[in-house]
Amino acid sequence: MKLTSGGHEIDTHPENFGWLKDSNDALNDVVELRRRMDEDGYLFLPGFFDREDVRAVRKGICEALAADGLLDPKREIEEGIAREGIELYFRPDIANTPPVRPALNRVIYGPKIMGFYSDFLGGEATHYDYTWLRAIAPGRGTYPHCDVIYMGRGTHNLYTAWVPFGDVPLEVGGLVVMEGSQKDAELRGGYCHLDVDTACVNRNQVNQLRNLGFEEGGAITLDPTALREKLRCRLLTAQEYRMGDLLTFSVFTVHGSLDNQSRQIRISSDSRYQLASEPLDERWIGENPPAHGGKMIKDTIC
Repeated sequence: MKLTSGGHEIDTHPENFGWLKDSNDALNDVVELRRRMDEDGYLFLPGFFDREDVRAVRKGICEALAADGLLDPKREIEEGIAREGIELYFRPDIANTPPVRPALNRVIYGPKIMGFYSDFLGGEATHYDYTWLRAIAPGRGTYPHCDVIYMGRGTHNLYTAWVPFGDVPLEVGGLVVMEGSQKDAELRGGYCHLDVDTACVNRNQVNQLRNLGFEEGGAITLDPTALREKLRCRLLTAQEYRMGDLLTFSVFTVHGSLDNQSRQIRISSDSRYQLASEPLDERWIGENPPAHGGKMIKDTIC
């Protein structure tokens, strides 16, 4: 099977492609975990969560998708097999409302993961109130981007947790990171200073990203292969993500996903963690976070 991302074939030669490093061997060594994060831009912790706790959340998500008529009625609901012809990508409504929210929060904001981030950050950790839930139907995955452009109004000492709610073999289209990309000076000095919620008052209200030639939705490019070559890094993923795995990375780490070449909907969550003592991005906190757009758009001179 040829792997693709954004419709572009992935070069799987070892100098350009590889597997995520398992960091469970350093789970009790916070100094080493920080060193690996600084060096690689990510930490991969297979089996971090209780698999049955994750399965219970998956069941609730699949039931919500079935109720919306998005699953193949001839298959078991928990298989998460897409109905023919559907388009599906982002379902934060499922993550941020009952009945799924309480069970999901017990996993991704429970004592174990909050303890992990408190140790890693060296102080009491907190998290955003908003949870991103992706339900990726067969088709193209996520284009390469850095998270800081979506949530850079608070501290930049901020980390994403990517959690798969289902086993994700390569053909289902799991997350990929560009190894060491968080250290790229050009990205850090340019793209990573931008904000998707801006309007250039002197450029017909176009946002900062589009004004500088990036994709309006936040992608650095629609061609992951060309970006990997430019950054001179490897593209990394797991041979198979499993329910219970945790992948965490810096908001400066370039990441995206493989295309989904299966019939299974790839279900995963993104959640964010930082020190409680540092400022939070106003878009993602509160009982009903305002998120993007509307009053969150700031006028700027471009």
